[in-house]
Amino acid sequence: MIKVLNMKLPYAVEKAMKKIMDAGGQAFLVGGALRDWLLGLPVSDYDIATSFLPGQVEKIFSDEKTWPSGKRFGTITVEIAGTVIEITTFRRESGYSDSRHPDKVTFVTDIHQDLSRRDFTVNAMAYNPFISSSFVDPFGGRKDLQNRIIRTVGNPFERFTEDPLRIMRGVRLAAQLGFEIERDTESAMKNCSSMIRNVSSERIRSEFDRLLLSQRPDDGLLLLQETSVLPQLLGTDTINLKAESCRIIRSMEPEPAYRLSALFSILYPEDFANADRLNFIKNRLTQLRYDKKTVHNTLKLLAGCSRLASMDISLYSIRELLGSMGTAYARQCIKWYEAICQLNKNPSACERARQAASLMEEVIRRNDPVFFHQLAVDGNHIKQAGIGLKDPRIIGEALNLAYRWVLEDPARNDTEQLIAMLKKHYSLP
Repeated sequence: MIKVLNMKLPYAVEKAMKKIMDAGGQAFLVGGALRDWLLGLPVSDYDIATSFLPGQVEKIFSDEKTWPSGKRFGTITVEIAGTVIEITTFRRESGYSDSRHPDKVTFVTDIHQDLSRRDFTVNAMAYNPFISSSFVDPFGGRKDLQNRIIRTVGNPFERFTEDPLRIMRGVRLAAQLGFEIERDTESAMKNCSSMIRNVSSERIRSEFDRLLLSQRPDDGLLLLQETSVLPQLLGTDTINLKAESCRIIRSMEPEPAYRLSALFSILYPEDFANADRLNFIKNRLTQLRYDKKTVHNTLKLLAGCSRLASMDISLYSIRELLGSMGTAYARQCIKWYEAICQLNKNPSACERARQAASLMEEVIRRNDPVFFHQLAVDGNHIKQAGIGLKDPRIIGEALNLAYRWVLEDPARNDTEQLIAMLKKHYSLP
């Protein structure tokens, strides 16, 4: 249901628009804020388009905090009463040699010309409640919202050639909103999919994360596959995602490593955790400019999921899994494993997963020592007991041995008891 246009603007946005109008300029709310409000969704970011040049905007808001970081492209960022607003001059663009920024920006005074440069019709609407013609919608964005369609403004091939990242943005919007992609727009996405290689890795990763962490990542991934974009992102031609398996990704918590590991385990079910595959995944995530922590945690989850699928389920093995992965990641491994078992309709494996989950909660509830730093002995205790004095490597060996004993029986985590056991093991008085 699309709302009637009687949008109540926040104080800061209303103040900004009125200041521009009082100075003789035009001001319109544009972009995602208007789209989301019409759909009844929460609105957080507000963008204003104006007929004033950037220098005029700076002058009008000289009593407010401003940032000119986007001035070259017509954008001045203004903070009013704690709300940050981007104010951009109406403009036309031409030439996109870097597949992102226009080679030439021409400032104009017509909101219709400004809207004509935008990506999708649902983002090409403008609103000003203080004038008679309050709603400007030259490309049918509101109708497309009603019909739940993602369509480019004008020729889709031209829009995607200007900035190929728009392909991913359109897919993300369709997935997030549960919309269909208009036929010609989807066809152009497929035909332009190879152009995504011209986009910087940082921008691709940012857009991919927004899709992956959304409420419908499965829909988005399937659309990326249908538009031939996903193989470009992941550097492989062997992409064959199914809707049923993709739903597992939606069930994972919206954290990059959780959902990336689920995606790769579905993509490569036979070998997702062997050394060559893990190295391939590591290299691909690094190329996409994921931070080291995310890469490390993704690989850790894949290795942990593989181990869970093959290990004996016991209190010892669950304590070991918790100790090596941490509580949150170990829980995600079990959640993934159970989802895979349900997908494969394997009752015995599902029971195994439930047993693992039950044992894990028992270990957590009892607060069993599962981490190495919880050991009641350390290197100094070992040396004071006379162990490893001639060969310091024995100290690390002894600590690992004590750790295994505690994983087997948490009651052993007592300094005197562990030292006595170690002395006996190393035949010391």
